[in-house]
Amino acid sequence: MITKIIFSIIVVLCLGCKAQNKNISEQEIYDVINFILKNGTVKYHKELKLLTEDPNITTDQFFDKKLLQTYFDEKNADFILEQFFASKDFRLSYKYIIDRQIIHIDKMLSYKTVKGGLWSFLADKYKEEGFMFVGKPLFTLDKKSVIITYGYYCGGLCGKGSRVILKKVNNNWAIEKEVSGFVS
Repeated sequence: MITKIIFSIIVVLCLGCKAQNKNISEQEIYDVINFILKNGTVKYHKELKLLTEDPNITTDQFFDKKLLQTYFDEKNADFILEQFFASKDFRLSYKYIIDRQIIHIDKMLSYKTVKGGLWSFLADKYKEEGFMFVGKPLFTLDKKSVIITYGYYCGGLCGKGSRVILKKVNNNWAIEKEVSGFVS
């Protein structure tokens, strides 16, 4: 009887160990964000120090299960989509960002109404020609792949962005593929 109980406990513990951890830590999130800010291929002609959250997150119509299943199996596509819908309130944390000044998206968008508009305001107040943006990284269940959106804006018709898949190789992130992008 005791042997059966111990065996049952061991089986339950082993099954629990194989279950995938859906919790994603802030450290994991910001390891990806800092990687893409440093190593992403979408670059302005000079380094931009201002950073905000992805301004397109609420209007993104190209992020759906069909697109995700091109690159991920159904379980991972569902998990990524679940994170995407939960990421609309994502705010960057000053605690983890390296070498950038964060201006949250709601504040950044409020600068559009100041005299001279957003671009004049950024030039006057921050001595910047534009700003970078980054979305919340969306992980696969095993946390070995992630999809992230990032880029920059430098004027009304000036900007570039990309959505890329990163893969963890030897415990380091590497850009695997560009999924989509824009240039204006």
